[in-house]
Amino acid sequence: MTVTLTLCETCGYDAAQPEAERPGARFVREVERQLKADDELRIQRTRCLMACQRHCAGLLRAPGKITYVLGDFQAEPEAATALLDYARQYQLSETGQVPFRNWPSGIKGKFIARIPVLED
Repeated sequence: MTVTLTLCETCGYDAAQPEAERPGARFVREVERQLKADDELRIQRTRCLMACQRHCAGLLRAPGKITYVLGDFQAEPEAATALLDYARQYQLSETGQVPFRNWPSGIKGKFIARIPVLED
């Protein structure tokens, strides 16, 4: 089953440097760089997830699974690795729930919301 990871590319606006590249754009680029060709993971960019206070945010979802909103990532390789590792475990889970003991350390404390499965 394909999992979609929607990442905000406009996160981290700095009024002092409005033309500077945003951390969200750097984070998306790093996640895309680390994505493996055989991953059943689709990266989708968006302009805003309205998680500005917890920027470098993403939305992880798949049909029939719980959806998660995550944020507070740094635009660095270790954060991208943690998010992709979690996304791969999410993909393997029937419900989208990943046991806490299996969470990469870089994912702990990053959850903003857990959205129940949309029932028909």
